[in-house]
Amino acid sequence: MMWPERETLCKHPKDRYKKERNKMEAYTNDIIMQIRNLDVSYDGKLVLHDISMDIRKNRITAIIGPSGCGKTTFLKTLNGLLQEERGAKVSGRISLEGTEIQQVSLETLRKNVGLVFQTPAPFPFSIYKNLTYAPVYYGIRDKKKLAEIVEEKLKLAGLYEEVSGELHKSALKLSGGQKQRLCIARALTVEPKVLLLDEPCSALDVKASAKIEELLLKLSERYTIVIVTHNLAQAKRVADDVAFFQDGRLVEAKMAKEFWEHPEQEETKEFLQG
Repeated sequence: MMWPERETLCKHPKDRYKKERNKMEAYTNDIIMQIRNLDVSYDGKLVLHDISMDIRKNRITAIIGPSGCGKTTFLKTLNGLLQEERGAKVSGRISLEGTEIQQVSLETLRKNVGLVFQTPAPFPFSIYKNLTYAPVYYGIRDKKKLAEIVEEKLKLAGLYEEVSGELHKSALKLSGGQKQRLCIARALTVEPKVLLLDEPCSALDVKASAKIEELLLKLSERYTIVIVTHNLAQAKRVADDVAFFQDGRLVEAKMAKEFWEHPEQEETKEFLQG
């Protein structure tokens, strides 16, 4: 059965306008992170310049652009990791739910804004200890509660059936795709508000990458996701919003459909055309 186009469901032009206006108001009001006039430099060399954009709740935002354009630097700035690097200087404003991240401790920030790296990096512990490490650090000691967290997050990551009988096996013995899903599950054990992923599929084969993409789509129902990817096809498959970076600048940021179909900037058009 073919559903009618959304516009045809509104019988009167005013109805259509009202519906679209409500949609845009919801889109605008659902901002979880704001970045304003962000500059980042290393040893005096500017690598990100005047970045201003919004991250919207329960959506997947894809950060795309050529190698060396500042995508990973931007991601690391959002959870305070870059600010700890020697020679790095950050100015501008980044806020999470209205609170500037500079006003909270790094411990609190990292709990609320998780980061999964390009290369899967499980701790050299058991699968179980990988998943209980952060909850224990943040004060959870009850064994029953910890077991519930482990089971819930493994199921959420689509990994439970594969490892449920081997929770005390070293996480380092998992396959590459399993390690990456474990790292995602581990990041979720403290219930972050935002999950950042830096090229999470670059080291994986096609089958493992497809599982990660499927996982991200499912997770976006509960979490806000920001993913850096060089894979435009992947960005098209998973992203709700897209931001294009080039030479340390934010060139264009839009809802995904508009971005792919109607890019405005010449730099964006040239990049998408390859």
